[in-house]
Amino acid sequence: MPYYKFKSNEVYHNTLKTYPSIKFVVYSGSAHYNDNPSFRGSFADPIIPQKPGQVSLYEMNVDRSSSDTGRFIGPAVLSEPGDTPEIPGIPDNGLIFSFVSKNGSRLGFRSSATDVSWNAALYGTPLYGNYPYTSSISKEFYSPTTPRSASNPIYVSATNMTGAVSHLLALKNTINHYGYVSPEFAYSSSARDFNEVEIGLVNIPTIFYGSSIKKGTVDLKYYITGTLLAQAKDKNKNGLLMCTYGTSSVSGSTVGLVLYDEGILILTSSMELSSVSADAYTSSAGLSTPRWTYFAQSLSGSVLGTVGPDLGPGPDPTAGLITATSASFIMEMSGTSTTQTLTMFANAQKGQLNQSNNPTFLQYSTNNYASTGSKAYIENDKLQIKNVVSSSYPDPTGSFEKTTYISKVGVYDENKNLIAIAKVATPVKKTVERDFTFKIKLDI
Repeated sequence: MPYYKFKSNEVYHNTLKTYPSIKFVVYSGSAHYNDNPSFRGSFADPIIPQKPGQVSLYEMNVDRSSSDTGRFIGPAVLSEPGDTPEIPGIPDNGLIFSFVSKNGSRLGFRSSATDVSWNAALYGTPLYGNYPYTSSISKEFYSPTTPRSASNPIYVSATNMTGAVSHLLALKNTINHYGYVSPEFAYSSSARDFNEVEIGLVNIPTIFYGSSIKKGTVDLKYYITGTLLAQAKDKNKNGLLMCTYGTSSVSGSTVGLVLYDEGILILTSSMELSSVSADAYTSSAGLSTPRWTYFAQSLSGSVLGTVGPDLGPGPDPTAGLITATSASFIMEMSGTSTTQTLTMFANAQKGQLNQSNNPTFLQYSTNNYASTGSKAYIENDKLQIKNVVSSSYPDPTGSFEKTTYISKVGVYDENKNLIAIAKVATPVKKTVERDFTFKIKLDI
């Protein structure tokens, strides 16, 4: 088998940039991503253990159900040799899970172990987490009286840590950084202070949009009982959300900001979109008129409330469910995804690659064997190459022409280790007078 070295003009490195579309429909406390349906599996319903508005990082436990098998995974942990196992191992419930063993590295899972439980566990104890790891958009609502920061302790241990800030206040420097784009990008100004006004914050994880949200593609629609009430877009591609449809008092005004690289929508307009109070968007205000700060408000099921002892400002667990059954929301945009690609051109020149070691390359004969003896091994050197020139007869009588068929192209490293195989859909006929160039693309 011949080897050919790629020349400098036969290998190219490229960056492929794509803009995948993103669509979220928010209604009655649930988000639906790109209209993905939910399917029932043979053992689990739904077949993928996630909500329609979520994506799974590893897509583990597809069509698997949890059930006690009575078995344990991993070795038992003994306090002393010969003792009864204090920890029999990880219970096997038929699901895939992630795990680590307690050791001096202090590695553990944030969702399954606290510092107290970690310190109390014996060394060698298996610590495990549960799949799937999912992600979805979230909504936070800040009323004028919602605290943006807190001074009460949020973590008490050997080293005391105090203080907390909300997600909105944590974005202060980022918002001010974009002040060169527009005066609207100011956390505090003579016209407005984000610490004292009503704000809606929509967070979009990077798994949905890649490296950044494509400018000019953000499109928000606000519906009441299925009728479009208002629409906002970043039509000027500068991060300002402009109301393009709605009442005359709101249409044409700036209703929010888009942080493209951070995946954050900050809704700042509290002007009424309608005089009809059809839904309760917060737990304390009763029925309220729709406004842009309430966009996707039903998603979290609660509003930002008191400062918790562990997490700082966050959803108030006593706020109750706020589903806003009359309102529905659609959020559309495009993400930015970059993929590095390697393009290689493999050339099959004229007069080359016209020999094959495949047995079918030779004409069949009863003498297609080798003679062996105590002193010699002799192969038949009179074998003829099979003539495969096209003919209307069973036995081709056309002029003989060496013909091979290329079905695969192997790519090797500098040590002649096979690292990739490119296959063609249909074997390519190669004759002495033909030359071909195979274009091979590989994502890296």
